[in-house]
Amino acid sequence: MKTFFTTGTDEHGLKVQAAADKAGIDPKTFCDGLSDKFKELAEIGEIQYDRFIRTTDRDHIVAVNHFWKTVYDKGFIYKGQHSGWYSVSDEAFYTETDIEEAADEQTGTKKMISKETGSEVNFENEENYFFKMGQFREPLIQFYKSHPQFVQPAKHFDTVYHELISGELHDLSISRPSSRLKWGIPVPNDDSQRIYVWFDALINYLTSLKYPEYGADLTPATHLIGKDITRFHCIHWPIFLMAADLPMPKRVVVHGHWLMGGRKMSKSRGNVADPMKISHYYGADALRLFMMRNSVLTTDGDYSEEKLNNTRNEFIDKFCNMVTRGLSKNFDIESALANIKRNSLSSLISKIDDTELKKDLLSLYQKVDQLAKLMDEDIVNFNMPRPIDRVWECVRSVNALFDTYKPWTMKPQEKNTENENTALDLSRQLVVFSALDTMRCSFILLQAFIPKYSTLLLDRLHVAQDRRGIEYSKIGADLTYGKNAVHKKKDKVPLTKLKMKLD
Repeated sequence: MKTFFTTGTDEHGLKVQAAADKAGIDPKTFCDGLSDKFKELAEIGEIQYDRFIRTTDRDHIVAVNHFWKTVYDKGFIYKGQHSGWYSVSDEAFYTETDIEEAADEQTGTKKMISKETGSEVNFENEENYFFKMGQFREPLIQFYKSHPQFVQPAKHFDTVYHELISGELHDLSISRPSSRLKWGIPVPNDDSQRIYVWFDALINYLTSLKYPEYGADLTPATHLIGKDITRFHCIHWPIFLMAADLPMPKRVVVHGHWLMGGRKMSKSRGNVADPMKISHYYGADALRLFMMRNSVLTTDGDYSEEKLNNTRNEFIDKFCNMVTRGLSKNFDIESALANIKRNSLSSLISKIDDTELKKDLLSLYQKVDQLAKLMDEDIVNFNMPRPIDRVWECVRSVNALFDTYKPWTMKPQEKNTENENTALDLSRQLVVFSALDTMRCSFILLQAFIPKYSTLLLDRLHVAQDRRGIEYSKIGADLTYGKNAVHKKKDKVPLTKLKMKLD
């Protein structure tokens, strides 16, 4: 099934308006610069998307207007007075039970903050348009009861469900006065109001799929979101979709935040990690690998340069060491591959006298051949550390194979006939082949995780470009690689330099 991946920037709202005013430029110019930075980051990180959407895009404004008119005509929007505690940084109103008094870290001044996000709130009183959220509380509760996997991980499902069943669902203010908020999409037929940024921003998922042209034929999506915006995606957005008679998302996957030293990153604290600087210095693959190995949905991640460097060095040491061992000039990988072509892998294994070696080889093959399926299941469930760990397990098995049977000590012996190996030669060939073919399969599957590292190592094994697809990620699926891959002094990129290239 083809995946359509959309990402982008939410650009309207008081927070952006205030930041642009502080920078002394108009909001659109300010957003152009920020949007370009996110696009550049995606390019540096080799993140490919089908649509980079900006909420200032013309087709998005058309979609928002159509959506507003649809739910307005159905009677779900009305105008009224609103009073409450508003956070500019969160772009949200909070009730009295959602806030508390706290002291500013730098000045010690008392202020009111959101309990959930820690953002400062101020009391506001204004005329807004409201959405009739209360009418959808029971239908949404029933939806949650029948879709227990809708929000993942389970702890976030439980939090949202508890909020729904614990009390009244208040109607939501979905506009702001134009006198206060100039940077927003005007409410249709009422220029005195601007559409609330979250009502506007959530519709981007529909815009990316060409709404309103596709209408009810829209394909359900998976939303990947930070834990601080769960309410918007898990309560507000499903209700908006119900009101417009549009299909619900397939699921909402909630992730934690990246901390530094166990604390939220903050410029004022000086504990901010710049992904662009990190990628330029260590390489984007190193950062990708670190984040995927340390991203657990149920908890926050903790970044440190030391952890990043250790993760990177672990990869270089394990994989480069294995490739270096397997492509040693003491081994003839081309002869091994040719022998397997002539006789088939299964028939050669059946000729091995050493039952323990035979057992170890078959165990490794089974593990490698299951990799693609198991890694896919992990990825579908956003269990990102597990696919990398599965590859690591195969690498450990290969290293154990080398350490146990020491193929470099198996000296080549004379063949009985031109096409028949001695038992010792055969064992030697199969140990080396199994190591390199495990690496080949691993690098194919790691292309989605660490594309540059994987490409470099597939190149070093001389794997053909048209044989790097997932269908070749099984032992023996490709026997055409390895030609002239053995390290020689005249090599332009000798194996001794491979680690340096990754460095």
